[in-house]
Amino acid sequence: MDFQIKRLWVKKSKKDHQRWEKLLHQAEIRTEENVDYTVGLFDGEKLIGTGSIADNVLKCLAICKDYTGGGAINQLVSHLMNRVFEDGETACYVYTKPASTASFQHLGFKEIARVEEELVFMEKAAFGFESYLQALSREVVEGEHIAGIVMNANPFTKGHQYLVETAAKENDWVHLFVLSEDASVFPVAVRKKLVQEGVQHLKNVSIHDTKSYLVSSATFPSYFLKESSDVTRIQAKLDATIFREAIAPTLSIRFRYVGEEPYSEATNIYNEAMAEVFDDTIQLIILPRKETAGEVISASHVRALFVEDKLDEIKPLVPQTTFDYLNSQKGREVQLKLKDKE
Repeated sequence: MDFQIKRLWVKKSKKDHQRWEKLLHQAEIRTEENVDYTVGLFDGEKLIGTGSIADNVLKCLAICKDYTGGGAINQLVSHLMNRVFEDGETACYVYTKPASTASFQHLGFKEIARVEEELVFMEKAAFGFESYLQALSREVVEGEHIAGIVMNANPFTKGHQYLVETAAKENDWVHLFVLSEDASVFPVAVRKKLVQEGVQHLKNVSIHDTKSYLVSSATFPSYFLKESSDVTRIQAKLDATIFREAIAPTLSIRFRYVGEEPYSEATNIYNEAMAEVFDDTIQLIILPRKETAGEVISASHVRALFVEDKLDEIKPLVPQTTFDYLNSQKGREVQLKLKDKE
């Protein structure tokens, strides 16, 4: 049976939001603000299902109990997938409960990784995770000590530089991953360029994109996880699982370098989760953060100073290449965006 699909304006219409919220709550799912497109599946006038998209990630999927096991979920997911691909994306992702994986496999999704009985990360793509790993395999460097680093670099600071320099000094080769998702104030192309310029003096470092495989809080779902679940810890475990089971073996990475973060509980949770997941497979090396004038260097502090136009105070905290960008016309455009967020 074909049901009717209609757009739900959950950010503009109070009525649509209330219907959407009620259906999700019945399915024990919480609403999320980070959605770009939401639809309802209707049987006549009755709302029987809903689903949303954030970038190329399917979110907040729910079907009334009386309509599960039939074609309702297939029709809903197929519509959302088509929308993702019509928008020019080449891949579609979903996070789901382990019990729901069969429904998505039937629609062509493949499992990338899972965290125990909490969630499964899946994709549908012509050139997906396997293609990404094949591309990485062409970057393999032989050596006994091969290290990996993952960073956002928003923007690249002397703290980031110190982390890479230390890993480069202690290892034969370093594979440096820069988060690909464009959810930061500094665009991904800028962040990657500043990283490249900041480590160009190191001859044993390769720089890679993460694509969509090391996830961010912007796309990571909290809506179907139990209230008692530690969302940050589960996300960290998923990241660490993908790194341990796929990325590290592909590049023969045996060491993962991170900086400690005395002021960020979330970063500490990430580090603890990585240590747990890596076990004896990968050695997690946590370096004390680089300091200047008795203060830890952090990208968040640099951004705060940038908003206040305190370039003189920023200069000791970042490489010259980052400083030159911040002091450029394009840097000023980013500064305006930062100020707008204040």
